[in-house]
Formats: sequence, C-alpha cells, structure tokens
Amino acid sequence: MIKKKTILIIGGYGGTGKIVARTLLRETSVNVVIAGRRKEKAEEISALLNQEFHDGRASACFVDTDNKESVTAALPNVDLVILATTTPESCFMVAEAALNAGIDYLDFLFNQETFARLSPLKEKIVKAKRIFITQAGFHPGLPAVFVREGANYFDRYDTAVIGMAMNARFEKPESTIDLVKVAREFDAEIFDGENWRKATFRDFQTFQFPPPFGKKKCFPLRMEELKSLPKRYDLKELGTYVAGFNWFVDNFVFPLIMLFHKVKKNSGTVLFTKLIYWGVNTFSPKQHKVVFLLEAEGLKDGQIKKVKIIAEHDDPFLFTAAPIVACIKQYLAGTIKKPGLHFMGHIVNTKKLFEDLKKMGIRIKVEES
Repeated sequence: MIKKKTILIIGGYGGTGKIVARTLLRETSVNVVIAGRRKEKAEEISALLNQEFHDGRASACFVDTDNKESVTAALPNVDLVILATTTPESCFMVAEAALNAGIDYLDFLFNQETFARLSPLKEKIVKAKRIFITQAGFHPGLPAVFVREGANYFDRYDTAVIGMAMNARFEKPESTIDLVKVAREFDAEIFDGENWRKATFRDFQTFQFPPPFGKKKCFPLRMEELKSLPKRYDLKELGTYVAGFNWFVDNFVFPLIMLFHKVKKNSGTVLFTKLIYWGVNTFSPKQHKVVFLLEAEGLKDGQIKKVKIIAEHDDPFLFTAAPIVACIKQYLAGTIKKPGLHFMGHIVNTKKLFEDLKKMGIRIKVEES
C-alpha cells in the first residue's frame, strides 16, 4: 500500500490557507495538517473539512512562526510544508527547518524579497535533493506562467504585458498588510527592451478587461519571477500591471500611506490595514471577481500576431489557491523533480497547469488576431 503524502499548512485557517486545504482535499488524496498559533481555530477548520469530505484526512496542530521549536516539532511525518502566513520574515526559518527535517517546502508570499531571503539555502537544498518552491499563487505565480505559455504562439516573441483587476472583500484588516507594504515602497520595474528599470506611476498601461471592469488604467508592479524571461525569449517589452480598488483606497488611503512613510518609516500599520479593509469592503463593487490576462505580440509565419490569454473567476481566494494546488498536483505526480529553489512560475508545466485550473473552475480563453 502506497503511503499517502502529508502536507502541513502553516496559516491553514487563513483566508487563502483554508481554501488551499479544501482544494487539496478535493483534488488529491493527501493528508492535510492545519497549523497556526491558534490551535483551537486550526481544530475548528480541520473538523469542518472532515465533515465535508468524510474521510478524516484533515488534522490540526500548533505552530507559531515566532517559535522555531514549534515549527521543528510539527515537521516529523510531513512530506511538504506550505507557508501560508503574511509574514515573509519567517520564510527562511521555516525553510531551514524543512531542510533539516528532510522535507520539501512551498510558499505563496507576495513579498518580492522572498527569493533573496531563501537564496542562501540554494546549495544545501540541491545537495539534500529537496524541492523548494517559492512565490506560488496568482500574483506572484501566474505572471511567469502566462509569459511562458505565450511563447508557444510565436516564432519571434516581442512583447508580453500582464494586467490584473480584482473586486474582493477582505476577511480581516490583517489580510491587507501586504498592500500597505507595497504602497509604502512603490518598487515597480518594467523591461524596456534593454534593461529592467525602475517604474513610476507615469508608466501605467490601459487594459480592456471583461465586464464588470471594462477599460482600466493599471500601474506597474515588481515581479522577481519575470527577471530572467526577457533574455530567454529575447523580449522587447515585459511588465506586470494592476488596477486599483476604488476611489477611496486609490486616491486617499494609498497616498496617505506613502506620506506617513516619508515622515516616519513604517508608521501607522494598524491604522492603514483597517482603512484599506474598510475602504475596500465599503466602496468596491459588491460583485466579487478577479481577471488576469496576458497581452502578447510577435511574429508567426512572417506575419504580426497578437494573442490575449484571459483567466477569470468570481472568488479571488480560489483564484489564488487553484494555481498553488495545480502546482502541488504536478509535484505529487513527480513531474516537478529537479532539486533546488524554484519560482512556481518557472518550474510548472504550463499546459498541465492550465488544464488543472480549468478543472478547478477558472475560466480561461485565448484570443488570437
């Protein structure tokens, strides 16, 4: 009898963490351990999952990423640990503990310094023949996947730009902390044909999104997973852009965060998480939806060709969880087998990932002209 794999999710009762847990139980045969500093909450979620799936594959344990001993104690008998918290500072400690325990690691942290934080472990990861995957999810995660998939449509690949728009609700103010950090240090980059350069708010792009968004002005982001792709495909333009939330958050809260940060670095975190939480949940449209698209251009058979790949879903949490689970399915199947530290967007098979996203309800279509 083949032993079932066990996956530990640190932060597994959070907004995205619990959707990842549920989707893993639905899409795979793994055992899932819900972990966090609130053990009673982890037990509550695991009990609900066991009621839903009737097979007892969910369990709970205490893990506090401020307490290394609790992380180490949770790793025996685990095959893969997923870091699903909003604290990028803990990624090195969790990854090192996973390495010492002889298990694999995955995170879906937004923070763009995550790869650099984990890089000192690269040689040890390869030597131990472990698979460490960072920045899974949809942003980061999908930008590199879509750019790589776009390459299949061209003989010469010239431009690839990613656009994102989202209507969502946050479960709690703490869920917005990454947005506060992004607004404080606007650290966007775009590739202009020769180099990656710092971008400003003037480097916006306008995208035509499906309803209910329509035409939206989008502002650049920094995505570390894209850095090596211009050289791989000889691209002349590459970047990732995101639309704002609403008039209140875009024109009042974000400028206020930047102003406070200039006066006193990292000030007002609690206030601003609450303001974003309230502003998004009050003024954004009630219809939940996320749209992610690639607009690409190049040559095919000697003629100019344009390709647009559009992915959308009504649940932003599932839209984040689905690529993570699709990646893990490839890991479980053994098709991700190269030891080392990898971006999710670089290591997955793009065709198989798209197939699994569709099976999980993500609507994907390709427009060619």
